[in-house]
Amino acid sequence: MVIQSALVGLIYWIAMGRAQYFFSFAFRKPVVLGVFIGLVFGDVQQGLLYGATIQLIYMGGIEAGGNIPSDQALAACIAIPAALLSNLDANAAVALAVPFGVLGVLINNVRRTFNSFYNTRADKLIEEGKYDQLSLYSFLLPWLTNGVLYFTPVFISTLFGANVVKAFINVIPEWLMNGLSNAGAMLPALGFALTLVVMGKKQYLPFFVLGFFAYSVMGFSMLTGAVFAVCIAMISSLFKQNSDEEEYA
Repeated sequence: MVIQSALVGLIYWIAMGRAQYFFSFAFRKPVVLGVFIGLVFGDVQQGLLYGATIQLIYMGGIEAGGNIPSDQALAACIAIPAALLSNLDANAAVALAVPFGVLGVLINNVRRTFNSFYNTRADKLIEEGKYDQLSLYSFLLPWLTNGVLYFTPVFISTLFGANVVKAFINVIPEWLMNGLSNAGAMLPALGFALTLVVMGKKQYLPFFVLGFFAYSVMGFSMLTGAVFAVCIAMISSLFKQNSDEEEYA
């Protein structure tokens, strides 16, 4: 069981370690992780079933600006082993996955906090011209820190089983879970705003603020929001085009 727990921890580290971002971005999807976790526990079919079921709740998630609203990899790496060991129903696995997906946002923020110290040191090395030491602080140490942050919780939760995982969830105060959930819901909007600032299109920020609060208040689906957004963009573009034509007439 120790070996299986270690392998699942390594899977999560590979999924979120960002050593090769284009690979890890695809690898950390629950439907993909379900296959590999199923291999570890000798039941690929059931692992894929759990992974695909968990994937459904994250299909509309957008990691705008690198801000994850929920850590689907942690949700999968904790819920799928627990479900396989306890032979849980797929819906029960989803219920187990959701709170850990929210807690994964906290781990990601801790990672960024550590990285800020490494980035500061890397900037200092560049100023001093010590380029031979740059890879230590720009890749190796951040990657190893990721290993500790990502490997440890998954290894412990898998090793001690589903009962410990459920007990941990019950210990978490409701106000903390609500706070993490609300913070996670705001991160995509923040990511869009940061993307716009980088693009130099700050005049479009009100559209994203309006869209975010409209989504929060009305609770429509992602597809409905996309249709409204396209319509508003086309109307705005049409008015601007007419205004430009009148100006040059």
